[in-house]
Amino acid sequence: MIGNILFRMIKALIIAGLVTVLSLSVLSLIMYRLNPGESVLSLGIILTYIVSGFLGGLYMGHKMDRRKFLWGMGTGLCYFLVLCVLSVCLVAQDARSSGAMIGAACLCIAGGCVGGMLG
Repeated sequence: MIGNILFRMIKALIIAGLVTVLSLSVLSLIMYRLNPGESVLSLGIILTYIVSGFLGGLYMGHKMDRRKFLWGMGTGLCYFLVLCVLSVCLVAQDARSSGAMIGAACLCIAGGCVGGMLG
């Protein structure tokens, strides 16, 4: 039972990760070609957090029988934690403020929660 849940969670995180890579690739291409400014970059990153958490939570909510919104929230939280670990490993000095980190966590968790409810 626990192994099955863990496998589903890993699969949901892979889905969220692939969506993140795809979204950030498109965003970087837009930034390179059009140079629209930092507000578009910020909006794109926020949408990436929400959509990735949503799709991961949607998958997890679809696979679980009960408390789907909690499974979606858990997926969003795990997605955020993976982002934090990657950020610490890949960036020598983290320049983000704690307010920005809390905001990103809320976006990931809320996206996962909504996805879980709809799953």
